[in-house]
Amino acid sequence: MNRFIKIPLVLAIVTFLTSALLMVSEDLTHEKIAEQKKMLLLQSLKQLIPAELHDNDLIADAQTIHHPELLGHRKPQTLYIGKINNKISVLAIPATTPKGYSGDIDIMVGIKTNGEITVVKILEQHETPGLGDLIIANKSDWIQQFSNQSLHLTNLKNWKVERDGGVFDQISGATISPRAVTEAIKQTLLYHNGFMQNIGEET
Repeated sequence: MNRFIKIPLVLAIVTFLTSALLMVSEDLTHEKIAEQKKMLLLQSLKQLIPAELHDNDLIADAQTIHHPELLGHRKPQTLYIGKINNKISVLAIPATTPKGYSGDIDIMVGIKTNGEITVVKILEQHETPGLGDLIIANKSDWIQQFSNQSLHLTNLKNWKVERDGGVFDQISGATISPRAVTEAIKQTLLYHNGFMQNIGEET
């Protein structure tokens, strides 16, 4: 074979194989990240919907929701419903805020039927290490201030970080991340109110 033909052919084959390997690697990485996120979610559900607040199969009773405007969803998400004796006791509601310092922050909020928060979990974020990422539970206790909170205890006007005239602590030097999460939690509480009202109308 003419070497002027052979060299481009070899280069083409090498390029093809390299591209194929990169595609396979990307697929495997994507699957691994998705699996890790799923495991984190399942672990979080134990706190969002504690065992004493449900006797149903959370996975079997889950619903798909998609609320881009109110909850910031970019794609359909899964709402988990805890029940006792077939009556709703608590919801685990997913929300996304695009207002993080480094992009989207995905959260899940556990809310009892009375509107009281069980726990807020940060599922995914890309905030600045040592500053914005202090919103994560294993980095600081900032997120814990929302447990047992509700719109009955803190009205909408005050559902802000202190710097904006609200009642919630912020993180020194990193107001953007706490502000975004606090707003997303408020929106989730509003969604919960609407959800429970609709359930009431149906029963």
